[in-house]
Amino acid sequence: MPRDVSRRELFGFLRRKEKKKPPPSTPRIWLRPPGAVSEDLFGDTCQRCGKCIEICPRECIFPLGGDMGENVAGTPAILARRAPCVLCDGLLCTTVCPSGALQKLVRNEDVDMGVAVIIQRTCVTFHDQPCDACHMACPVAGALRLEWAQPVVDADKCTGCGLCEFNCPTKPASIIVVPRNP
Repeated sequence: MPRDVSRRELFGFLRRKEKKKPPPSTPRIWLRPPGAVSEDLFGDTCQRCGKCIEICPRECIFPLGGDMGENVAGTPAILARRAPCVLCDGLLCTTVCPSGALQKLVRNEDVDMGVAVIIQRTCVTFHDQPCDACHMACPVAGALRLEWAQPVVDADKCTGCGLCEFNCPTKPASIIVVPRNP
């Protein structure tokens, strides 16, 4: 006859089971600065010199901490919701990189950090409320347009700068930028 299991034994068993599971892979939430080489090469290519961080006029580039993994610790990243890339004149971060981790780009249209994704479940325009914050913030003509008062992203034109995510009034943002090279 099976015996009753105490609450302490049950939770102890469940905790031991949880520890045996491999940690789920979490998607990368940060963006790389304009001109970044592919993510699989970035950690090995970047010298972690900080020159791109120092020259950024928006101060949106920051070094990743050690908790993100040994191969990416100290490399430059951008969190669009905190401080988006403003696609400054000359894309200054790309001009000071000594290692080639950030390739020089001539035109803002060549930036390809990520692509904006609209979360219809939380976007107020999909719930009959007016809003054009993301559309008004987008610096790239045609990358984000309104159709029937709702935002639509043209992935081929979107640079992934994050200005739309930064300016979204909902919390959490109803438009997020996901990296193109996760």
